[in-house]
Amino acid sequence: KKAVFLSEARMKKRLPKHQPTAQANKGSSSGIKSAILALTQRQIVVTLFVLGVVNLGIIFVLFDKKGGTAPFKKGGRVSIEYLSTPDSSFAAKCEQRGVPLVIRNSGVDRWDARKKWTPSYLASKTSTLKGVYENDNRWFGPYYDNRKPMVSMFDRVNPYKTGLELPSAEFFRSIQSPSDGRYLYFTGDIEQLGDWAWNEIQPAKELLVLNPAHSSVNVWIGQPHVIAHCHYDGYHNFYAQLYGRKKFTLFSPTDWPGLYPYPFLHPSHAQCQVNVSNSVEDVFRFPALQEVAPLEVILEPGDLLYLPPLWFHHVESMEVSISVNVWTDSKQTSVVERLFALPLVTSGVRFPSARHKSVATSILIHKFVVSLCNLRPCVSPAQDPFSTSSTSSTMNKEVMKMDTSAYFVHRLWRGRYSVLMEEGKLPSVLEGGGPILCEAGDRVALLTLLTETLEVLSGQDVREHGDSVATLLRELPSDSWEIWAGNYVEYIATSAVDVRHVGLFLRHLTSCISMVFKTT
Repeated sequence: KKAVFLSEARMKKRLPKHQPTAQANKGSSSGIKSAILALTQRQIVVTLFVLGVVNLGIIFVLFDKKGGTAPFKKGGRVSIEYLSTPDSSFAAKCEQRGVPLVIRNSGVDRWDARKKWTPSYLASKTSTLKGVYENDNRWFGPYYDNRKPMVSMFDRVNPYKTGLELPSAEFFRSIQSPSDGRYLYFTGDIEQLGDWAWNEIQPAKELLVLNPAHSSVNVWIGQPHVIAHCHYDGYHNFYAQLYGRKKFTLFSPTDWPGLYPYPFLHPSHAQCQVNVSNSVEDVFRFPALQEVAPLEVILEPGDLLYLPPLWFHHVESMEVSISVNVWTDSKQTSVVERLFALPLVTSGVRFPSARHKSVATSILIHKFVVSLCNLRPCVSPAQDPFSTSSTSSTMNKEVMKMDTSAYFVHRLWRGRYSVLMEEGKLPSVLEGGGPILCEAGDRVALLTLLTETLEVLSGQDVREHGDSVATLLRELPSDSWEIWAGNYVEYIATSAVDVRHVGLFLRHLTSCISMVFKTT
């Protein structure tokens, strides 16, 4: 099981190794020669973030969503930065900035693909397309990963066909003249089209430079109005729009509590439970949604987006669209892999009962959260804009009393698990009499369990583990560390309780921290 979690620290499968040679960068057919092992299953139409440009250089523009009936918070902010950076080094600048950027007048404008790639041209160059998605509505997503631990508990929210093979002529005819009840898009490795396709997107070296050994190059083709469900990815993403336009609604990683991402253990991990296209209705199910601050942008042909890891994005094709993107692995995923590789100090310890192991695991989580909050600021209830809109008045009184360590766990439970439990999709009470942590008010029994647990659990090992976890998480960006930390907490919880009870475990853990754990 640990091997599975380690491989999924990247959210999706490891990117294949792409190591373009100098010849490949000049357009040689001996360039990138790896197939994407998992990405052809993705329903994601990868995001773009559009900005304005006045002359050569990079312009950074953030638009707050305006108009419409969506209940989002509006700040009316438009920020523009000009970066007069030559093409030879803009990737490093983008990584350093850590925010969505669009580059215009880049090397993309010199691509043959920029001039040639139209539906008719691609139809003439290919005979079949393998990797076509088909649905009876225009929404594709949430993505569904059947390797996740909760897969037996959840069906697809929005079933659609994947991995279809269609004659190119039929595909391009269908997306240009759509029929009612049939929506199509294609995604696949660029080499699936043939060596000619790779040659026609040169120069591409700068788009791979952040991590050429772990990268992938993909083609995206969709009909008007198809939508990719709001989600985040763990990679650097350079996305070149070649034909048609796309509209993107973006959210900072710090908006995650209002987007209610599915749990790390869920088959739709990294996808939002919220339907951004249906936000007016969804705000009643997901009250914190009204506190997010979306950025709505339009990408034009020739624009090149940089989207940083963990930025949420919801994408709609405004017309027939053709795009190419490059994913490269980020430094964040290497840090998280080291995190998941840390040995758990509860492993190999003989506890008197399963419930004692649950208590030991809760101590482990609490100690690393305390260490983490000592190293970098953790959100308190009073500071959290998502707090009051997400809890009842009675619950809110208890929440406002929490210290930052208890509130960290509560925020994780509320943002990922609370709605699933409230709607009966996950247990809100213990099933089968298995081990669980504690219930509010059970202070005497918990103290006894704590005393017995600490007799067999090394306090020194717990403190060292907590410090190691906190030190690694400190290396992550300030806007995304909390998402990664939440993934790790869920992973640790599975060592103590059945996967179906992780949400219940986290809810009880909040109570236990508030009652007694902070005194241990």
